[in-house]
Amino acid sequence: KELSIPFIRDTPDHGEKFVIMLLKRLIILIIFFYPVMLVAQHSTKNSSSKVNDHVTKNKVIKNTYDQDIIKYKEFTKSIYFKIDSVNKLIREKYDVLPKFPESPAKNIVQQEIENLNKIANQLKAQATTLGFKFIKNNPSSFVSLDILSSILMRSAELPLYDTIKSLFNNLNKNIQNSVSGKQFKLLVVNMKKSEVGKLAPDFTVNDVNSHPISLSSFRNKQYVLLDFWASWCAPCRDDFPFLKDIYKRYNEKGLEIISISQDYNLSLWKSAIARDSIKMWKHILVLNNREKINTSITEDYFIYGIPVKVLINKEGVIIGRWTGGGDENIAELKKLLNEVFGK
Repeated sequence: KELSIPFIRDTPDHGEKFVIMLLKRLIILIIFFYPVMLVAQHSTKNSSSKVNDHVTKNKVIKNTYDQDIIKYKEFTKSIYFKIDSVNKLIREKYDVLPKFPESPAKNIVQQEIENLNKIANQLKAQATTLGFKFIKNNPSSFVSLDILSSILMRSAELPLYDTIKSLFNNLNKNIQNSVSGKQFKLLVVNMKKSEVGKLAPDFTVNDVNSHPISLSSFRNKQYVLLDFWASWCAPCRDDFPFLKDIYKRYNEKGLEIISISQDYNLSLWKSAIARDSIKMWKHILVLNNREKINTSITEDYFIYGIPVKVLINKEGVIIGRWTGGGDENIAELKKLLNEVFGK
């Protein structure tokens, strides 16, 4: 018998023509897209390879950074051991200070603290010199940039700008152009614009009574002493008796004080103002003014530690800047105020 195959004919019908058309189009699509798929596959492999390379590179950078940290710690171990030892003695002296009433014994302890602070500052200067040496010998290390940033932030009043700038310019270009390198450049800008002899950066903020204060409003009227402090900063509050004395003596002669607090607790800030009886001058809380546009006071004045005091003349020019507490800074500020207002 003749085998009957009903779906195959000599002449294709309408349905068969449609199937043939689809097959032709599929072949065309395969011919067209196959090279594209190969390129995409190659691109995916390259992308995956780049990600793996990036991860590997980051691991290498981290390992190198960790090794450089160890190298730097070993290089400065001796000097920082001495600094830590002196700081421990200073803390111990401060701890026993409240036990003494106003007496010769208390004066002796205060003098010992002052002498220890001088020794600590000498040791820190030696540590800075060692830091510079490490940076010079390791220009391709991100640790060098971190050390340079640390030195810059604690050395606003020291004549180190040219040395710091030279060492930064000697660093590897990749480090200079990194995110951290660009942040460092901004630090340098802020340090330069807040140094003695420069026009004081203006600000407009609200005070403790929610009244607006603009630094420029004192221009051609009064000298202004900016006092950067916080309720938790013992050396800051130790200076308040001195500030009360100079305010009483010079306010009517043209001196205004603006205390700028770094507190994060509103009640502690206000409590410290009341307890230390310093309501007579202006008070600003940086935290209260974060939402304002022009409130980068701490950045503009290069404040990376407290206490800091900045004296501004009637023309709005910075004529004095002091970081830290202690009799030496107080004596320098007192001398400058005497020259301006008379005794």
